[in-house]
Amino acid sequence: MMTCSDFAGHVGTTFTIGLPKTGVAPLTLVEASRRRGVERGRAPFSLVFRSTSAETWPESTYHLTHPVMGQLDIMLVPLRRVENGMDYVATFD
Repeated sequence: MMTCSDFAGHVGTTFTIGLPKTGVAPLTLVEASRRRGVERGRAPFSLVFRSTSAETWPESTYHLTHPVMGQLDIMLVPLRRVENGMDYVATFD
């Protein structure tokens, strides 16, 4: 079971996202934050990833790869457009 602490040390690092039509793209983890409460034995948390792609990807579960964390399947939801791309959020309850 992943926790916020598992990701916190990797803020600022790059993950690779697998995309069905275009192959792969880089995503940078820009935020890992705890939320209040305890669910399923862990503190809920959220992650914000930033894409530099002009394309907006739909809400879906994506296959991410990280050089240290390995392979992860994470549901990403579009959060907001930023100057050079798009932010996506993943929440863990």
